[in-house]
Amino acid sequence: MRVEVLLAAVLLVTAASTAADEPPQTGVTVEVFTVAVADTNHEGLVFTRSEGALVGGLNPDQRARELAAEATGELRLIHSTSWRWEPDGRIVLTYVAWAGDGTLAPGARSLPALVPPGPTNPLHPRPPEIGELDPLAHGLRHLAFLLRTGTDGSVAKALGPRACEQLEKLEPTLAGALR
Repeated sequence: MRVEVLLAAVLLVTAASTAADEPPQTGVTVEVFTVAVADTNHEGLVFTRSEGALVGGLNPDQRARELAAEATGELRLIHSTSWRWEPDGRIVLTYVAWAGDGTLAPGARSLPALVPPGPTNPLHPRPPEIGELDPLAHGLRHLAFLLRTGTDGSVAKALGPRACEQLEKLEPTLAGALR
């Protein structure tokens, strides 16, 4: 996503809060889901989730790399996958990072099964509820889409064969939910 679109969204939220005579409660948070194949002897994916405020004019991509580095010593790919507004006024930028097989920090969780996304209202694109792992499902499907549609092979090369095998099992849509 372009930074200009994000800044416009932050300004709109700020203007709406100010117009309602409420103190602005905006801020930008970077959320990173770092994913990896469980380890070199097992199939399946594991992940960690981290988040941090975006402050001091730092580029969100840099903040996402910092957060991903806390979860792994071998970062292979990082990709901005979505943004959302939260009721507390924050804008959350979501990234999916891919780590080398078996390199996630202790405490990584097993990835639950993915289910197709539910119906949406065309005039209200934000779902009524966004679960903690819904942005991860969206991001993984986005990576599956990039893997299938990329013409230069750079995504496949960055991920490696075992990660590609796992992503090829996913429906390559640009939205989804975890159940």
